[in-house]
Order: sequence, then structure tokens, then C-alpha cells
Amino acid sequence: MKLKLNKSAFYPLRIKEIQPQGWLLNQLKIQAEGLSGNLDKFWPDIKNSRWIGGTADGWERVPYWLDGFIPLAWLLNDSDMKSRATKYINYIIESQKEDGWISPDNNSNRYSYDMWAFILILKVLTVYYNATEDDRIEAVISKALKAFDRHIDTSPLFNWGQFRWFECLIPIFWLYERTGEDWLINLVSKIRSQGFDWQSFFKLWPYTVPDEKGRWSYMSHVVNNAMMLKSGPLLWRLTGLEDDLQSAEYMVSLLDKYHGMVTGVFSGDECLNGTSPVQGTELCAVAEYMYSLEHLISITGKPHWGDRLERIAYNALPATFSPDMWTHQYDQQVNQVECSIQEHSIFSTNSGSSHIFGLEPNFGCCTANLSQPWPKFALSTFMRNEDGL
Repeated sequence: MKLKLNKSAFYPLRIKEIQPQGWLLNQLKIQAEGLSGNLDKFWPDIKNSRWIGGTADGWERVPYWLDGFIPLAWLLNDSDMKSRATKYINYIIESQKEDGWISPDNNSNRYSYDMWAFILILKVLTVYYNATEDDRIEAVISKALKAFDRHIDTSPLFNWGQFRWFECLIPIFWLYERTGEDWLINLVSKIRSQGFDWQSFFKLWPYTVPDEKGRWSYMSHVVNNAMMLKSGPLLWRLTGLEDDLQSAEYMVSLLDKYHGMVTGVFSGDECLNGTSPVQGTELCAVAEYMYSLEHLISITGKPHWGDRLERIAYNALPATFSPDMWTHQYDQQVNQVECSIQEHSIFSTNSGSSHIFGLEPNFGCCTANLSQPWPKFALSTFMRNEDGL
């Protein structure tokens, strides 16, 4: 008998069912005319990525960019952008190996490949399906997840994949609701056992004060903390445990108390760094906190998560871009008095140039991931349940 996943309180609409208007439409157009809509034309890590046969980055940057660029293109119904997104997706699908492997690394170095990017591209494929209903996607994801299942038997999750394992629940549950195949539930158990246990960690949470300056860790990494807030509620869909469903409440209360900012986010430059308004928050953390909140709204139905989402969207998110969205900061500061490179960085582990505006200040992950927040926010403005909208 097929195990049924617990129902979320709300479910997102299809991209074609939402037509942004007014200021939100204008904001999406600004994004399309800025970095987000043009990275594939000039930035090597997108234009010449190994994901499409090039020689530049072959890990998270193309998936990050597509995760926002795809919904942006379809929300705006921009034929050129849709064509460019489809070119990338077609290449990725056509390059999938016979055994299901779907990341741009060959057999010789698979075991050193951090599976975070593998997980991320599967999530992107669900976004592409939402936009297009491309009938290839189900088979591609199924084949890839079987490869993933075999791979982690001999090369367990490590580094980013180990700390972001729960993101894989999104494509797994997407596929399970279509096929009901038991091996997918077994895969959840396997990745959960290999992944970092965030809920247990927060019961003995050591970050009531920041680590000493210069100390970096996956556990205090600001983006990991923004992502993991949805881990328990996602898992609840399978376990039905109240502790899983409510886990984000306690986690957010701790993050707010010891690292919270007036904009609704928490500090992290690049690791959790207290409540001083001169400390920074990474752009990726803003994007991923918003995405986690969108899942929390959908799964729990609690309106205060929507309030927090809007607080971040209207305060923290605009602060990290120039008005035309052609430049961004790696780290934003609530109390920022200048934008100049500092010889002695105030940040925990980030450089003294992390708060300036540019193409890829400090590190390029945010350049790729800046595409996600506004389109995903637009897609979360309305949701449905059994009674309608």
C-alpha cells in the first residue's frame, strides 16, 4: 500500500496561473534588465559553464541562476528569456549519463564531487516542469535520483551536501507524488541518516555568542542556517511528527534573539555574528531565508511566516542591490556608513570588500543566487488548498 505524504496547508500555483501586476511586475522587469537577465551573456561561470560544455564552474552556479531565471522568464512571458533557459535545460538533460548521473563530472572524479549541486539541479528541474509541463522531466529526475541513491552507498554525503541534504526532499517528494515508488521513501531515510541533524543540534545550540573572528564552520554558516529552517516541516510530510512540523519556531526564536536584525534576517558574514547592526548578512542567506519561509507558509499555513517573508522582502532584499539590480553586495549591513574596501575587515570570515557593490564581491555564489528571491516571492503571493485560493 502506497504511503501517503501528509498534506501541506497550502500548495503553490503553477507559474502560468500567476500574472504579476503593478510594482511587483516592475520589479521583475528591473531584474530581467539587470544582472539576472544578462549573466548568461557575459559572466564566464554561466556563459562558459561546464554544465553546457564549457570550461568554467561546473558546480552550483548554473543551477542557482536557473532556479530564479526560469520563473522570472515565465512570469514575464519573455520569449527570448524562455528560449535561453530552455537551451540550458536541454543541454543538461541531453548530457545525462546512461546511469542517470546529471552533473558535469566524469566517472573518475565523481567520488570527490560534492552532491549539493546534484541536489540543486534536481530542484531546478521541478521548477522548469512547473513552468513548462515538459514530459521529459519525470523520467530525468527518476533516473538521476536512482544514480544518487547508488552513489551515496559508496560515497556518503559530505560538506555542503551533508548540511543541505533536506533540499533533496523537494524533488524526491515531487516524484513520489507522481509514482508512489517505495524506493524513494527508502532514499529519504538514507540521506537523512547521512545528513547533519539540525534539530538535535539546536537542542544543544552553541551559538548564543558568535565564534571568535576568523573561525568558519558549516554549523554556523549563515546560508546553511537560512536553508535548514524548512528541514523539519519538509520531513514532517513523511514522519507526521509534531516536533518536525514545529521545529522552525524554536530555531527562529534563537536566531532572532542572538543574531537577529531589524530587517527580519539574522547576521552572518559568513558565519553567525551577533546582533550588532554593523555586522553583515550574506545575500544568499536573504534569498534562502525567503525560500524557506515560502515552504513554511505552504506546509504549516501559519500567517506569521508570511509576515516575516514580507518584512525581509521589503527591507533586507532591496538593501542588497543597486536600484537597477546591476550590482549587489555580498554582505549587507543595517548600519552601513560607507562602501569602500576596508583593510581590516569587520566581518567574521568575509573580506573587507564584501560590503561593496559589484559583479561578484568576495565570492560569486550570490551573483548566481540573486536571481531567486523576487520570482519565488511572486510565486508565493497566492496559494491554493482544497477550498480554493
